[in-house]
Amino acid sequence: MLKKYLAIAACIALAASSLASCDSSSSSSNASSGADSTQSSAADNSEIAEENVKVPTKLVIDGEEVTDTDSLVMCTVGGFDISFDEFRYYWLYFMNNLKAIGVEVTTDLLKFQVCNELVSNYGIMAYARDNDLAYTVSQTDFEDAYFQQLMAYQTEDQYAEFLQENFLTDSALQSTLHSYLASNVAYTSLFGEEGGKFYVAPDAVKEALNSEEAIRCVEIFLPYCAAAELSDEEKEGWQDKTMSDRLDILEAAYEKLDDAAKEETKKKSLELAQQVCEQAKNGGDFYELMEDYNYNEELFPEDEQTYSDVAGFYFTDEYTAYADEFRKAAFALKENEVSDVVTIEDDGYHIIMRLPKESEFIESNIADLTVEYNSAHAAALFNEYCAGIEITYSDEYGKLDLDSIS
Repeated sequence: MLKKYLAIAACIALAASSLASCDSSSSSSNASSGADSTQSSAADNSEIAEENVKVPTKLVIDGEEVTDTDSLVMCTVGGFDISFDEFRYYWLYFMNNLKAIGVEVTTDLLKFQVCNELVSNYGIMAYARDNDLAYTVSQTDFEDAYFQQLMAYQTEDQYAEFLQENFLTDSALQSTLHSYLASNVAYTSLFGEEGGKFYVAPDAVKEALNSEEAIRCVEIFLPYCAAAELSDEEKEGWQDKTMSDRLDILEAAYEKLDDAAKEETKKKSLELAQQVCEQAKNGGDFYELMEDYNYNEELFPEDEQTYSDVAGFYFTDEYTAYADEFRKAAFALKENEVSDVVTIEDDGYHIIMRLPKESEFIESNIADLTVEYNSAHAAALFNEYCAGIEITYSDEYGKLDLDSIS
């Protein structure tokens, strides 16, 4: 979830900076009006809003247009009210993106995407608030950032065009900009290197990674597209291509397939993974197999390195960025032992080898390892918090269909 949050922050930052350049089944109750009083809304900032810039919006419920959406709260996430304008931004943003990549869009899918994003974004503020930590941005800082964005446009028409093209209103832009700024404050107070409550200092990370609670491993990763059939043109110069380039070609070929062909390719990729695994277990050189079959870009060697020079992954059972299936398989191994093929549903096939840890490597690379450790540590804590976050929904939310919002 934390990685999701960071992606959302980037998305919101993109929307804001462009000025200068969940589950729906739980939707039954009315949205709470008890949002934190420090949250800056469009109404709070009406004195700086571009009141003459109006973007047409519409909400239709049960065949009738809702005439007053200005005060409508679509849902409340962790005590933060989400206005119709802000909700509309996420709704139309995801609808457009899903259609663009050929995904069949349903109301339930959209609700899931939007609520997941809102939990990720507002959850970080709620988490800081519940730990009595800073999570708000001053009105002065907000106004400075907001005006800086507005200054990119010489006319109201230019600004209105930008808003409309990006599914925004002035109110939604203010809300997303404010939540982006406040989320940064919250993240810093929770996990920041300078005084974050849950930040783990390098000495503590070093101790954790050298303990019996941590392991080191490498892997051979074959994605579902690994056995995708390629045309002669696509295979041209294959041996001279980098693994990254090969992966791009395979993924592109896989995405062109229909569902039945994709399933058949997955089966062939699994058969290939099983063959590679058998070679590794029967004495094959794991690093040579990595060179031929591994598509995990994090394990590609740097310039003038070979696969045997790759340090691999260091992590503890509690704080790891890897899926449960991967983690459990890795910890079940003895040093220099190779796993069976591990299938991760949204990913592909993994063959893991556990390696002995190197204290000298940990010592000389503690800065990077501290960043990695804290990222996983923060994600674990944040995911745990978000699993219990309270979300309430308006009656209108429960009645949404694909044509409700425009």
